[in-house]
Amino acid sequence: MSGVGKNKDLPIGLNQGTKPVVETSKQERKPEKMVKLSNVPALPFTYVAHVLEVAAAVLVLVWNIHFRGGIAWDSTNKSLIFNLHPVVMVIGFLILGSEAIMSYKGLPFSKEVNKRIHLTLHTIALVLGIWGISAAFKFHNESGIDNLYSLHSWVGLGTICLYGIQWIFGFVTFFYPGGSVALRRDALPWHGLFGVLVYILALASAELGFLEKLTFLQNSGLLKYGTEAFLVNFTALVVILLGASVVISASAPAHSEDPHSYSTISDA
Repeated sequence: MSGVGKNKDLPIGLNQGTKPVVETSKQERKPEKMVKLSNVPALPFTYVAHVLEVAAAVLVLVWNIHFRGGIAWDSTNKSLIFNLHPVVMVIGFLILGSEAIMSYKGLPFSKEVNKRIHLTLHTIALVLGIWGISAAFKFHNESGIDNLYSLHSWVGLGTICLYGIQWIFGFVTFFYPGGSVALRRDALPWHGLFGVLVYILALASAELGFLEKLTFLQNSGLLKYGTEAFLVNFTALVVILLGASVVISASAPAHSEDPHSYSTISDA
């Protein structure tokens, strides 16, 4: 009697009903939906970042050339020496640093080429960052102003030092002489994480610099709701949006090659 209504030749799923099969298929589909939601492409954010980079470069040049009188390394007008600092730090350090971060997995070249571009852009950004900080020290020394008295200067100097450490670590580990396969595999996630943290510190330093300079200008008589004040604030806002776009682009999965490669630059 217990076997009545069951066909031994039918699959077990049909003998027991379709409910378990439906539940299984639902469970299998849930991870797929989660993966699709997390699969944010990096490419659109790189396009946004490129537009914001152009905007930031134009704004900082207009501010320092049109409103502040120009830029110079040597001048009797010491303010022109200082004007070199924000221009070089935004265009040379932040923008090139942004391009270096996005180039690692955003360019449609081979891994080796992307890594070389990544290294080259970071090298140029580091050199220009050191030059920009040197301009600030030069301005202070020639104007009789104390150095390293503000939070902006502390964060900025600390950031450039960490940037240099990051560059040295990346060069030695991934380029020359190159670490072992296991070392590169273990170091790559930390290298990427530390790089993003240093980049965020650079953004924070820039924002502190905009705030500090604008405060000085306003205390010297600049209109709080004048054109220049709005321009400086808008430039700072563009830099924030640029940083957000770059961080999202760096965190999103690559569109082509494996972003978790740990081969040296010289490897094919």
